[in-house]
Amino acid sequence: MAKQRMKLKLPLIDVNDKYNKFFPSFLFFNDEFIPGKHLIDTFSDCYSFHSCTLNIQNHIKNLEETTIRASSNPFSSIVVSDADIKNQIVTSISYIHSFNKPIVKTLHKAINVTTAEAELFTIRCSINQAVADPCIKHIVVITDSLYIARKIFDSSTHLYQIHSMVISSELREFFSKDSMNCIEFWDCPSKQQWALHQMVDKETKNLVSISSFSCKSSWDFCKRSECNSILLQWKMTFQASDLRGSNFLDLLDDDSYPIKPSYSKGGPWLS
Repeated sequence: MAKQRMKLKLPLIDVNDKYNKFFPSFLFFNDEFIPGKHLIDTFSDCYSFHSCTLNIQNHIKNLEETTIRASSNPFSSIVVSDADIKNQIVTSISYIHSFNKPIVKTLHKAINVTTAEAELFTIRCSINQAVADPCIKHIVVITDSLYIARKIFDSSTHLYQIHSMVISSELREFFSKDSMNCIEFWDCPSKQQWALHQMVDKETKNLVSISSFSCKSSWDFCKRSECNSILLQWKMTFQASDLRGSNFLDLLDDDSYPIKPSYSKGGPWLS
C-alpha cells in the first residue's frame, strides 16, 4: 500500500543535460574550514544520517514512512540521486520533489571523474535547488553513497573539499534562516530496489554515453592537468595570503632549490 503511494507521476523538467567537467580542489583558507565555524560545531542538531542497519527491512520501512510524510508536506523537499560510469563517462541524475510541484530532474555527464565525485556533485546541485525555494524547511536526501554525503561535514583535507565547501556554505545559510530548518541523509542501497531510488538507478545505467574527446579521456591526462592547476593555485594563494608571516623563510632542498608542493597517489605533500 505504501509503495503505491510512493509512485510520483508528475512531469519532469530537465534543467541540465550537457557535458560537464568538475575537478576537486583544496581551499585551505576558506572560512568553512576555520576551527569553530564548522557545521558540526554550530549546527550539529540540524542534520542527521540514517544508515542501513542489520534490519534492512525495518530501515526501508522507516525510509518509506519518512518519504510519504515529506511528499505531503509543503515545507519539505525530497532528493533522490544516483550515478553510474560507462565508457569512461560518469552520468549522474537526481530527482527533486517538493509537495505539489513538478519533479525537477537534473542530469550531468562528465569525463575523468570517479563515481564518488559525481555522487557528491549531484547532491551539491540538488541541495542548491532545494534551498533556493524559500518555503522549504526540511530536505530528505536519498542516496546509495551515504559515506560520500558525510564528506560534506568533514573539515579535514580530502579530494572532494571543493564540493563540500560549497554545500557547507549553502547549508549554513539554510540553517541560519530558521532554527527548524533541517536536512536528513538516508542510505538506500541499489540492491534493495526501493521504488524511487530504483527508478533513478535504472535511468543512469540505461543511458548510453560516448566521449566526444576520446584523446583526452584518459585518467592520467586529466590528473596531470588537474594537479598542475592545483599546485599553481596553491602558490598564488599563499603568496597573496594575509596568513603568511612577514618573516617567512623559504625552505630549501639538498640542492638549494625552494621546496614546493607536489601531488602523489591522491594526496598533497611538499617536495
